[in-house]
Amino acid sequence: MAGRTPIPVSHAMRAISSNLDLARRQQRITVELLANRANLSVPTVRKMLNEGSGSFENFLRIARLLGFLDGVVEATDPLRTGIGRIRAEEDVPKRVRLS
Repeated sequence: MAGRTPIPVSHAMRAISSNLDLARRQQRITVELLANRANLSVPTVRKMLNEGSGSFENFLRIARLLGFLDGVVEATDPLRTGIGRIRAEEDVPKRVRLS
C-alpha cells in the first residue's frame, strides 16, 4: 500500500507539472495538439499538466514532445551523484537482497 504522498514529492509534482505547462505555452502548443502528438487523451494531459499526476510513461511522452526527455534521462544517471561516482569503481551487484 502506497500511503500518503510525502510533502517533498507533492511539491516536486506541482513544480514539474507547472514547468511542463509553461514549456507547452512557450512553444505555443495547445493541450489538444500535445495530447494528439503524445497519443494520449486531453483529460490525461490536462491532469499531468495541472496536478502532476499520471503514469510515468505518460510523463515521459509529454517530456519528449516538449524537449525534456534527454534531461530526465541525464538527471537520473547515478554517475551524476557523489555516491554513484564512488561506487562506479566498485563491483556493483545486479540485485540487492535483504539478509
